[in-house]
Amino acid sequence: MIRSRDGKKVITEEEFDEMFDNGEDIDEFLDYDSARLVEPDPDEVFVVTLTKKINLDLPVDMLRQIDAQARRCGQPRQSLLRTWIWERLREEQERDVRLGVAPVSVEERK
Repeated sequence: MIRSRDGKKVITEEEFDEMFDNGEDIDEFLDYDSARLVEPDPDEVFVVTLTKKINLDLPVDMLRQIDAQARRCGQPRQSLLRTWIWERLREEQERDVRLGVAPVSVEERK
């Protein structure tokens, strides 16, 4: 259970997570006086991902639906699209494995 700073309101962790995910104000449940900075694990490996900008023409109606979904998820359009594309690529890879199809070769041109 999470108690508000004034102690008058109590919510579950699930309710807190849902409020956060919906972009609701959770300030009353945060204790800034005891907050601390958590340093990353020095043994973690940080990978730099190369990116390349692309242009993509989409129908206006589709873009409106994507934007509405992005707002609902509380993330920028680009992040949502990148997540969806990544999820679809993983699904395709899993399907290929199930069907015994050779994986698609990804070679970078120099």
